[in-house]
Order: sequence, then C-alpha cells, then structure tokens
Amino acid sequence: MKIEAVLFDFDGTLLNSNRLINESHRHVLDQFFPGRFTEETVRAFNGPSLKEVYERLDPENSERLIQSYVDFNWQHHDDYVELFPNVVPSLARLKNAGKKLAVVSTKRRKTLEKGLNLFQLSDFFDVIFSGDEFTFPKPDPQSLEAAVASLKVARSSTIMVGDNWQDIEAANRANVTSVFVGWSEKSIEQVADYKPYYVPGSMVELTDWILSEK
Repeated sequence: MKIEAVLFDFDGTLLNSNRLINESHRHVLDQFFPGRFTEETVRAFNGPSLKEVYERLDPENSERLIQSYVDFNWQHHDDYVELFPNVVPSLARLKNAGKKLAVVSTKRRKTLEKGLNLFQLSDFFDVIFSGDEFTFPKPDPQSLEAAVASLKVARSSTIMVGDNWQDIEAANRANVTSVFVGWSEKSIEQVADYKPYYVPGSMVELTDWILSEK
C-alpha cells in the first residue's frame, strides 16, 4: 500500500496532553459532581467531544460545564503538555519525503492552534481541521472525508493515526487505513473491536513503516 497522506489526531497522538485533559475534566467533575468520579473513570472522557461528554452528564447545564473545562484547560495548557518523543523529526522526515500531512482533531480551533504554535508544528501540515468546523465529530467520518478532499488524495493511499477508538472507527467509516498509536493512554484491548490496521510502538516506528510502504 502506497501511503500518500497521513491524517493525525492531535491530543494523545502528537501532543501528550493526557494530564491536561484529565486535570481539566477533574476540575469540572470535582466542582459539579464531588466524589462521583475517580481518576480511572475520568480517563474515559478523553476521546469524545466536550459536547458529547457534558451533555450526557448534565444536559441542562452542559454549556456551563464545558466553559469551566475550557477556562481551566486554557489557563493551565502550557504547564501540562509536551510532545511525545521524536514528533518533530518524524514529521520532518515525512514532509521531506513528500507526504501530505493533516491534523484532524475534535479540539476547538483556538486551543488546537495554541498547542500547534507552542511547539511550532503548523508548518508541517497542509491542512488543519478542528472540531468546531464540523457538525458531527469523530467517529463520524465527516472531518476525515473533508481532509481527504482538501488534500486531493485517494482514500486508498491515506491513513488516519489516532489514540482513541473514535479515530479508528472514523477511519473505518471513511474507508481510509486506521493506525492506533502504541503510546496511547488507552490500551489496544480497548480498541481491538475496531480492528486497527497497524499499531506502531513509537513515532519513529510509525514513520519508518510509512516510508517503507511503496
């Protein structure tokens, strides 16, 4: 399989924002639902959109809860995030090899750009899509289909790289090849039912595999 384009999720895939996401959710949940959630159960909120998480918890007050999350997340962003190992050199290798690269995230544009700019990543990507640009977040394939169309590539030569089942299912539904990162906070057992095509253990391994496919 020749790989022409790589669609990346951002949080948990390129940016290690797991601590930031978990602490942001805990801030909201401890404030509005004291004692109801543990550190382990909070991790389940890492993946779905904020709208999905908080409308399920409290439909009447979801906007208030989302705003509390957004405010905390923005205030503490730079203190709690870092890139996963070898992200920058790996993206550079892919770019230099002529691969088309995109970010397809459920994150809001303002916060997504904050992370991209913090680590000077934007120039690596041909297109960047945030969650607030689409009606339906992953696992709906809408955002992936938009990225494929924007990049003008075939779905058969496109892969989606992510750290949650929503990324894998979106790839399956968009008919692009799915890749689940081995450095995810989620385990391979949690996404096994969605049958990811490939599970690399590092960005270097992922990049080597992409460049070896002819």
